[in-house]
Amino acid sequence: MKVLKWLNHNLEKYMCGILFSIIIAIMLVNIFMRFVMRNAIPWASDAVLFIFVWFVWFTISYGFQENGHVRVTAIVDLLPLKIKKAIEFATNIMILAGFAILLNAAIKLLGDSSVVGKTGLLIKYPMWSLYLSTVVGLVLSLIRIVQNMHGEIKIIKEGGN
Repeated sequence: MKVLKWLNHNLEKYMCGILFSIIIAIMLVNIFMRFVMRNAIPWASDAVLFIFVWFVWFTISYGFQENGHVRVTAIVDLLPLKIKKAIEFATNIMILAGFAILLNAAIKLLGDSSVVGKTGLLIKYPMWSLYLSTVVGLVLSLIRIVQNMHGEIKIIKEGGN
């Protein structure tokens, strides 16, 4: 249970940090190789692209976890807390529906002939492993959205306190 609690609070944060560090390391080494050694690493751009896609999906989920996505709240902020949370709840329902549609498409894409049996250009990673990032990111985001909605329901039930 302790592990699940830790993962709930830290998974995206640590994955973002690790993936971003790997991206920076590969890019720095490749810059050194290109400009000092005059021999760039051929697979570096392929690796950075692959890792960056995973990084983006973990970052999206982390944004939902921290409730930190950009939004326009000029009018909503003027409303009482209970109404504000009801509007946020309705917004989360719409995001949930949109992400559910995307998740369905992403799962179908994993089995598509354009993905199955295909590999990356230089590293030769299975292409499905790149597209799997979308599924993982969407599932994590959906979990975070539901967690946010649970908190909003509690505030609405408590009368906006």
